Formats: sequence, structure tokens, C-alpha cells
Amino acid sequence: MRRIRLLILLAVLATLVTGCIVNAKAAEKESLEALEAFLAAHEHGEVLLDNYNGQGREEVVEEEYAEWFTKDYQAKVNEVIRSGKRTWRTIFFMQESGSKLVAYNKYGVLYTKVDRKDGTVRYRLHPQKVNPLHENLDFVDIEMSKEDGKWKINDAEIIEAIYADYFF
Repeated sequence: MRRIRLLILLAVLATLVTGCIVNAKAAEKESLEALEAFLAAHEHGEVLLDNYNGQGREEVVEEEYAEWFTKDYQAKVNEVIRSGKRTWRTIFFMQESGSKLVAYNKYGVLYTKVDRKDGTVRYRLHPQKVNPLHENLDFVDIEMSKEDGKWKINDAEIIEAIYADYFF
């Protein structure tokens, strides 16, 4: 009897140490609160840079969004910005508007998926306002994980609606 208790205790301890999510509902709730706080932080489309000419984007990301991103996602965003590649697949949270760089967080949560083994929670976001003349509808798939005791965005990618059912 004593051995069985010890084995169960060791199994529970091993599960906790490996980063697995034990309580999926709590993980979903906490990560959703963090995601909603991120979306609410710039929900009014604040101007991040006046007279935007392609420069200063990396600094804005570090100043305005660092608390919401894991170190890995921050590095990925910075790499995309430095590369000069089209950033619309990775950087969903801001956009160019004329000569300004503005925050864009007008999304709502469509689906949630908890991955207990990886210790992550995935979200599919949908745009809250859709232009009926715009043919393409894009979703944003976000992966959140805990870093330094806080839920943060660990990865994000814009998915065209035509492919959306295959990736979530």
C-alpha cells in the first residue's frame, strides 16, 4: 500500500515538473484572461508611430508589446521585422495606415484548444469587423504558454479562412 502511494506521488510530481497542464480549465481561464488583456490594451487603434516610414517598428514592438510576448515570439517578430519580409503573416497586432503605424487588436476568440502535454493553449481569433467587399477572411491562430509565471503569446500566425479548418 505504501509503495502504491509513493508511485502515485512520484507520477504526479513528474507530471508537474515536465510542464504538463494538470488543470486544463484553469489554464484556459488564465490564458484567456491574459489574451483578452492583450487585446484590450490597444483596442481603440492607438497610433504607435506618426510619420511611419518603415523604421522604428522593432522599438515599438519592444516598448508596447514585450510584456505580452514570450522571449521566443519577441525574437521571431524582431527577426521578421529585420528581414524586411512581408510581415502580415506574423505581425497581426499592428498595421500601417497611411503614414502611421497603428495598433490593431480587433479580434474575438472563436475556438480554444488546450494541449496538456506541451503546456500550451491555442486560440483561433476572428476579426470583429469584416469588410463585406473584402473576399478573404483571415483568422489568427495564437499559441500561449507560461513564461515567468505569466501566460504570454508564444506564437501567432494569420491563416486564410479557406485553410482554417485544416490547421486547428
